[in-house]
Parts: sequence; structure tokens; C-alpha cells
Amino acid sequence: MKKAYVLLGVVFLTLFVGFSISVGLNISSYTPRFLKDSYAYTQAKILRTNTKELAKYVLFQAKKEGFECLNSISFSYPNVKDKIKFEYFYAFAECQNGRLININSDANLSKDGVIIVNISVFSKLNEGVNEEIFINEKLRLVAKENFWTP
Repeated sequence: MKKAYVLLGVVFLTLFVGFSISVGLNISSYTPRFLKDSYAYTQAKILRTNTKELAKYVLFQAKKEGFECLNSISFSYPNVKDKIKFEYFYAFAECQNGRLININSDANLSKDGVIIVNISVFSKLNEGVNEEIFINEKLRLVAKENFWTP
């Protein structure tokens, strides 16, 4: 009977040591994971800041190429898994196939020519669960009246 208690004690001791090692490894891996996530989040925020200027530039280039407006643009940068998307909304009209339709005749373009840009930055670090970053921001662009003339 004494050997059974010793065997049972050894089993519980082994389980306790294994559990302690597992918890220790989990706690020690928290800091590198936190640093990796912080680095990726900061990188996504910097990317979002730079895309504000890119959203203006894309709209200007589309205007130079003969489009009156843009609905949305999405692309992958810097990796294939990372997505950046611009969605443009116009306060006085609708955009369809690069042309403005249903223009509000009461709109004063010097005051109402506001373009709202929804900027979405999605970064997928790995295939694991909860290893993705999504940052969304709205940007208001006030275009000058001569921007709307062909």
C-alpha cells in the first residue's frame, strides 16, 4: 500500500513540474509576442498615415486621366496578405463607372464639394488566430471648385 502512495505522489509531482514548466514558458514568451504585435501595430499606423496622402494623389491622378470620380481602390502592400482599401464618398452626387451621376443641383461646390475617404489598412501577420491588425480611418477632403470642372 505504501508503494501505491509513493507512485501516486510521483505522478502528481511529475504533473506539477510539467505544469510549472508550461506556465513558465508561456510567461517567458509573452514579451517577444507583445513586442512583435506592437511593432506590427505601429507599422500599420504609419502605413495608415502615409495612405492619407496617397488617397489624395490617387484621386488627383484619376482626375488627370479623365475620370470624374472614384468609388474604391484596393491593393496589397507591403505583402500579399496586407490590404489597403480606399472608399470614396461624395456629398453632392453618386459615382458610377468613373462619372458623377444624380448631382444635387442645389449644391454649392465651393462649400459642398466634400469628398469623404474611408481608409482601411488590414495586416495579416501569420495564419494563426488573432494575428491580424485592422485600422480604419475617415478622411475629409475639401476640393476647390475648379477641381470639379472638366
